[in-house]
Amino acid sequence: MLESGEAKSLKEIAAREGIDNSYVSRMVNLTTLAPDIVAAILDDALPNHITLFDLAVDPPALWEEQRTRIGL
Repeated sequence: MLESGEAKSLKEIAAREGIDNSYVSRMVNLTTLAPDIVAAILDDALPNHITLFDLAVDPPALWEEQRTRIGL
């Protein structure tokens, strides 16, 4: 929605979808995850103590730091 110009902000997306702003922000954060972390999510291969919430809240920008944070 943002890339196409359909929505101008995350707040606008949240309003359109009827969901909380913070939820939209966390979901957008998941798009910055390293490809191998995404694969681990899809394969249900993350360490048991890691949740999607853990990954979605303030993820490091660098993929290597993401891996270190979750122990991959």
